[in-house]
Amino acid sequence: MADILTRKAVSSINPPLKPERKFVEHPLIKTGRVEDRLYQRKILERAKKANTLVVLPTALGKTVIAALLAAHRLYGDGGKVVFLAPTRPLVLQHHERFKDHLDLSEDEMTVLTGLYPQPKRVELFKRAKLIFATPQVIRNDLADGKISLSDVGLLIVDEAHRARGNYAYVEIAKRYVSEASDPLILALTASPGGDENEIKQVCRNLFIEAIEVRTDDDEDVAPYIHPIKMAWRKVKLPSEYEKVRACLKAMLEERVKSLQSMGAFPEKKPSKVTKGDLIKLNEELQKRLNQGEGGYLYHLKAQTTAAISIAHMLELLETQGIDTLKAFIEDTLVKDAEAGSKAHRSILADPLFAEAKFYLKQAEGMKHPKIHALLEVVKEQLDSKPESRMLIFTQYRDTAKVILDSLKQLEGVRAARFVGQASRSRDEGMSQRAQQEVLEALRSGVYNVLVATSIAEEGLDIPEVDHVIFYEPVPSEIRFIQRRGRTGRRVAGKATVLITERSMDEAFYWVSVHRVRRMKALLRRLDRALPKAKRPEKPEKPAKPTVTTTLSGYLSSPQPPPEPPKPSMKAEWFSPYLQYAKGMGKAMKWLEHHLPNEPTRVEKLLEKALAEGIGRDAFEAALGRLLQLGIAYQPYPGFICSLRRR
Repeated sequence: MADILTRKAVSSINPPLKPERKFVEHPLIKTGRVEDRLYQRKILERAKKANTLVVLPTALGKTVIAALLAAHRLYGDGGKVVFLAPTRPLVLQHHERFKDHLDLSEDEMTVLTGLYPQPKRVELFKRAKLIFATPQVIRNDLADGKISLSDVGLLIVDEAHRARGNYAYVEIAKRYVSEASDPLILALTASPGGDENEIKQVCRNLFIEAIEVRTDDDEDVAPYIHPIKMAWRKVKLPSEYEKVRACLKAMLEERVKSLQSMGAFPEKKPSKVTKGDLIKLNEELQKRLNQGEGGYLYHLKAQTTAAISIAHMLELLETQGIDTLKAFIEDTLVKDAEAGSKAHRSILADPLFAEAKFYLKQAEGMKHPKIHALLEVVKEQLDSKPESRMLIFTQYRDTAKVILDSLKQLEGVRAARFVGQASRSRDEGMSQRAQQEVLEALRSGVYNVLVATSIAEEGLDIPEVDHVIFYEPVPSEIRFIQRRGRTGRRVAGKATVLITERSMDEAFYWVSVHRVRRMKALLRRLDRALPKAKRPEKPEKPAKPTVTTTLSGYLSSPQPPPEPPKPSMKAEWFSPYLQYAKGMGKAMKWLEHHLPNEPTRVEKLLEKALAEGIGRDAFEAALGRLLQLGIAYQPYPGFICSLRRR
């Protein structure tokens, strides 16, 4: 039996009594629909006067603030309102919320996504007062010169923490403040992150002049929140797992020492070099190779790639279990080696890897001790409250399958999975319609447990749950806040984090906790230091964007480098650059659906696209855009895969 420890990280506190309910009165707000809350009023007053980043925990009404500000601008004849959200389900969700709040006709509000042909989108954009859209659609139509933001009086940006790098929000905001006569931006997020430089980048990219942040301990918010009891449970790896771990650690140390002999990580002990360090080195090496350097860098790159894969295997063993580790070996390691990866061939040929596989065979069928801990937590919750609904988060689909199979042994559990749309060789994705059907089934009680990957972390209207379980900690404070925020919305909630002792789990847990704690102070300090945003001068005639970038520039350079040559489809690095082609929207949708989780030759994917009516130019332009957005990834020359393995 696993050695399990439980600790309450946050005590349960009875929330203050709510003030008497009053409702907002406004000509464009439906009577009795929007509760008048002091903190929302304070934020709204500031957002009327300056481009504002609003940071609010889930369920405290970011969308309500957006609706109130939209009503203010529309009633004052401040022009159109454009509401951007990163995915179609989120766009539809916000549209429905606004329909519930605002007293506008159906014709005055419209939704624009890539499902509409461009002429139809342009017609709807010109006719409507309030437009809900994905940013990619708006960027493409702007680039084609089909629409203008000159008469837009308010731009609302949801999940604003995405406004970094080459994400579409950045370009749209720049065009908006240069074209509009009286621009105003409202940026919304539950967490912009805990890194000061990244938050500053978001503020610069969205021309933010004020930051409004509220957390659970703010007095004006306290009456409207419910306590979340945080707990963690620790487990120890069994001896069979420890044998595999010892082999993988020895393999990793050998690679790190080899890298150090070539000049990498001179100040660190091999045991202190992390997966993150290796990924940064890999990015820098790729940048130098893209710039024409070669020689020993190729060997260094192969060693780094091997070390990253070994570190990933170690993480899977410690935090997920043997089934997920074996899936990675079969679906990625072996297939990459067969496709010509020297790095992965070297792993398969390593005697220590052969030893690790021997121990894996011995441990076959042995579940990770977290599974036992998880079943205990679920059983305890249902025993105390049989009508409970629970949400279990895991990063990997293979782990989600193991969890679902294990939950079948518990009486009273009606579980379903909730994953992204992309399909892979052994796992079919879920369409948006299937996702919505599962959410409705959870809401109605058909299911009482949802096993979800990262798709359930951001934005989607997940029904209220009593208990959120993290199968593994996440090092990102954004994801930590998003996961935790799925409970405690209308009643007190619980959140439990499962942690493997002496593993990356412990480091990830404390990293996220510390980042969350310092985020509020950091945001308020930045708010005081924010200069007035320097908005670009309004051009005489908006020009079609011509910014170009290479992969290395996208990763590390704030200034766009010279335009690279158009990439060929041969076995070389595909350099993304900003280009537009007829049929690009259709190609992006096709690629998002067909982008493989395992590295696949670009020519093979192109052949399939051509056979299904996708033009070559559109394919190349769309692939370049997906690389820029961080959706696609090149593990090595001539191959492409999805970066979102959910």
